[in-house]
Amino acid sequence: MYCNKCGTLLPDNADFCPTCGAPTPRQAQPVRQAHGKNSIVIAAIAAVTVVLVACIICFTLINRSSQEAQLAAVGETQQQSGQSNTQTADADKADGNLDSTASEQEKTETGDSSGESTQAATTVTNNYYYYGDGAASDNDYYTRVTSSGYLWPTDTQYISTSDLRGLSQDTVAAIRNEIYARHGYAFTTARWQTYFASKTWYDRDSTCTESTIRARLSSIERANISTIVAYEESKGWR
Repeated sequence: MYCNKCGTLLPDNADFCPTCGAPTPRQAQPVRQAHGKNSIVIAAIAAVTVVLVACIICFTLINRSSQEAQLAAVGETQQQSGQSNTQTADADKADGNLDSTASEQEKTETGDSSGESTQAATTVTNNYYYYGDGAASDNDYYTRVTSSGYLWPTDTQYISTSDLRGLSQDTVAAIRNEIYARHGYAFTTARWQTYFASKTWYDRDSTCTESTIRARLSSIERANISTIVAYEESKGWR
């Protein structure tokens, strides 16, 4: 083995050149190997760090997306539940002004002409009673609709606020409750129990309640209930 610096022949196992004192190549090699090993270790640590950071970022994004999806689902469920409660909670409770109705009936029965009112203009088509102007002072959904008749085709046609304008509070409530009655809604108010029990088409279903009725309603019926409820609220009836 020769010295890399001065070319002197080096004795075996010599650590330094006896001529110039330079370290022998045998001494320098471990240093280079050590540097090589250090580079490999550093590269491995860097690679592991990059992988860990990528995993953390992916986990964070996936977790955030999952949370957002859950929140969206909860919000939609709450919205549907709120809409369902708005449409069904008062299905058989919005009886209108019972005292006023009873008073008018008493006046009619006793022949008090001061309680007389103009009969509503109605059109009967396919067993449906379409109410017109003047119905606001006449609760004739009790007296003029036959046992097989309906107030309005709310199961097949959309109703508008202009259709409701001029109708009494009780008539509007009856039209709304008629939507539920078509599905056999089990009314808990005696008034509506009696009224719909007199209809030949009404088939009471004890399983049809506030918690189950929404699933039975068609899109047209749900839209009509929303329209009627909004109209009742605008009139201060709810």
